[in-house]
Amino acid sequence: MINNTLKIALRHLWRNRLFTTLNVFGLCISISACWIIYRIIGYEFSYDAQLPNKEHIYKVISSFVSEDKTSKMGGVAAPLYQGIQEEITGLEHVVPVFFQGINRAETQRNGEKFTLEDPQHVAATNNQYFQMLPYNWLAGDKVTALTDPKSVVLTERRAKEYFPNAKPEDMLHQTITYYGRDTVQRTVTGIVSDFNKPSEFIAEEMIALPGKVYESYMWTNTNGGDRLYLQFKKDANVIAKLKQINELDKRHWKAFADERGSELKKTKSYELLPIQEVHFATDVSDYGISKTSKPVMFGLVGIGVFLLILACINYINTSVAQMPQRGKEIGVRKTLGSSKWHLMNQFLVETLLTTFIASILAFAFGKIGFSILKELIPTGVTFSGEPHVFPLFVSIIIILITCLAGLYPSWLITRVKTVEVFKNSFTVIRSGSRFSLQQALIIFQFAIAMVFIICTIIVGAQLRHTLKADMGFNKEAIVLIDIPWKYLGDARYSNKQFTLLSELRKQPGIKSVALGIPPLSSGYSSSPFQTAVDGKDLNMIKMFKKNIDTAYLRLYQMQLVAGRNILPSDTISEFVINETAVKAFGFPSPKEALGKMINQLGNTKYAIVGVVKDFHTQDFYTSIEPLVMMSDKSSLSTLNIKLNTENTDQWQATLKAIEHQWRNFYPPEGFRYTFYDETIEAMYKQERQIAKLINLAMAITLFISCLGLFGLVTLTAFQRTKEIGIRKVLGATAMGIVTMLSKDFIKLVVIALIVASPVAWWAMNKWLENFVYKINIEWWMFVVAAASAIIIALLTVSWQAIRAALVNPVDSLRNE
Repeated sequence: MINNTLKIALRHLWRNRLFTTLNVFGLCISISACWIIYRIIGYEFSYDAQLPNKEHIYKVISSFVSEDKTSKMGGVAAPLYQGIQEEITGLEHVVPVFFQGINRAETQRNGEKFTLEDPQHVAATNNQYFQMLPYNWLAGDKVTALTDPKSVVLTERRAKEYFPNAKPEDMLHQTITYYGRDTVQRTVTGIVSDFNKPSEFIAEEMIALPGKVYESYMWTNTNGGDRLYLQFKKDANVIAKLKQINELDKRHWKAFADERGSELKKTKSYELLPIQEVHFATDVSDYGISKTSKPVMFGLVGIGVFLLILACINYINTSVAQMPQRGKEIGVRKTLGSSKWHLMNQFLVETLLTTFIASILAFAFGKIGFSILKELIPTGVTFSGEPHVFPLFVSIIIILITCLAGLYPSWLITRVKTVEVFKNSFTVIRSGSRFSLQQALIIFQFAIAMVFIICTIIVGAQLRHTLKADMGFNKEAIVLIDIPWKYLGDARYSNKQFTLLSELRKQPGIKSVALGIPPLSSGYSSSPFQTAVDGKDLNMIKMFKKNIDTAYLRLYQMQLVAGRNILPSDTISEFVINETAVKAFGFPSPKEALGKMINQLGNTKYAIVGVVKDFHTQDFYTSIEPLVMMSDKSSLSTLNIKLNTENTDQWQATLKAIEHQWRNFYPPEGFRYTFYDETIEAMYKQERQIAKLINLAMAITLFISCLGLFGLVTLTAFQRTKEIGIRKVLGATAMGIVTMLSKDFIKLVVIALIVASPVAWWAMNKWLENFVYKINIEWWMFVVAAASAIIIALLTVSWQAIRAALVNPVDSLRNE
């Protein structure tokens, strides 16, 4: 019985090779896309899932409020952890993780000196770090590893860089000399295995955090590299503990203000973020930490579900389209005594075989898709994972699709009346005004496709606006070269950036050169500044800071609305502010701001000598903030080079000449240049990835929707064969027949547009809310989407419609 069922199923699939191919191809694409999405989602949601007490671990983040605007940062004031250890109860572990800047590290191996330049992920912490995190210790003792202030613990990966052929136990007691602000020799006291799972904790060299006494002003500072993690006891009231932490911080701010003899407005507070939410906290600035958007992840899940549903709908439509051709087979089987269950079982087996073939091909398609989409897939995501995962995933998908796609057509088969079959009056779509289920499914498919088309148009328009809008400065033909900070701290290269600057200004092909932080960048530095307005109380605001030289404003063609540019100076002596800062301080106008004295909290007051027109300092998600520009030679480390735009063919020669000049002052390996417009584009990497994902989803949904439409038009043409023959006998033209068959399907597409438009409008409005500077959703976007969908639908329908219109009416009416 089973063999007979399989043979009939295979014969049917082979006899209808076109529909089988379309079904297998549609299911294969959907299954492979779902697998890739599953791997991405699984990876992103596995961040720090391996921590044994993850539900009790929190990261302390800083929240700043300025003019009703809130910004968050992953760093804290350095002395905060000491205050919490001394005053806050109910904590299992208090774990500071302060990342360190190291120029180079040196050690001896095999009697020779080995140097690791610019080692990354070096963090100062305490022994509680290893008690909170589940490291596997290869050598050393986690309880005492960082007791000695000159100790260091290495991960297995980093240890192999220093001592490639040594065993973990032989690495203990080796010495490593670190060169940074200070030169410190440390002893290796432990080796731990690497984290094999995604994690917020990326340190590879853990050094002992010195227990020093911090000055009171440090409570008002925030460093993005100084991070703090708290593990609470199980019975602790986390909300109450957070309140105590903020009260502790408030007392220290007040103590600092009392020392200075002035009032100090507190603009910062602390929040606690569950450790598994840190990876999804895109609103928190965390340098060097991988983040992703949870709504984007849920959107991916939605895309996967829709693709699977669309593939099932497509299978249903193409399967129903074949039923008229199978009418006599069904009639004969029912006449010979086949039960409803046997008929349903036959069709479900065919669905199972089709899905099984598609699943096998999905593995190969997934491999290809993985390589094509590698730019969109997070680093660390692998295609297969554990050996049992893919077979288990496929088994679940096969069962799901067999049920979703196979039950309705198999049930429809049981409703076929044998008498109608043998009288040639068997139909699947009944005449009348009501919609059939197949038509409703086509509307659903095209509505989803329409949503993606509209979203593609709007996302593309916003990205173009973001990159082409007036940012308040000229970014064209500008090359950026960062002086590595390890050279800035090295006496051998002291002030050489200024000599290099002078030489570059003599270089042909270069229009202008300036030193300073680029106008718009992902990194930033801010501090509270204050002034007195009309002799009244101090007005304090948070201001972004940029160090520039005297050529900077001219190079970027920034407009001064009042006053003058800064004058050459070795240290800060005057300020230029932007228009937003003028308003924030409460000055009546830019001109009246000139000459006013402002100062960074705790520092000397200097005069405002100029006001520059507002320009964007961060991405378009953020409004323009108060900005202060100053000249401090010790902080100028980025070369901004404006190339001559009259002869772009010579740019490569000019860049080689710049590199040659670099080699006269710095080691060649430190030379890296980027075009500034490309740097700005890179800031919107996630948005471009979203756009690519939407484009891909649009292409797949359109393709699958067209397969379903093709199946429905095939069914319609078959059931109206005799009608078409009669119309042709009565004088209807081929074009008239094509129009008659096409217009009904175009109506379905128009209905799909009506359904999709409000959904797409709502979704894109929610997305655009994240941008402070955004486009308006225009009517023409929906018209373009509608026109595109109608053209694609016409191309899909017309081939089968033309074929039906060209059939000889004698053949159509032969059976009558």
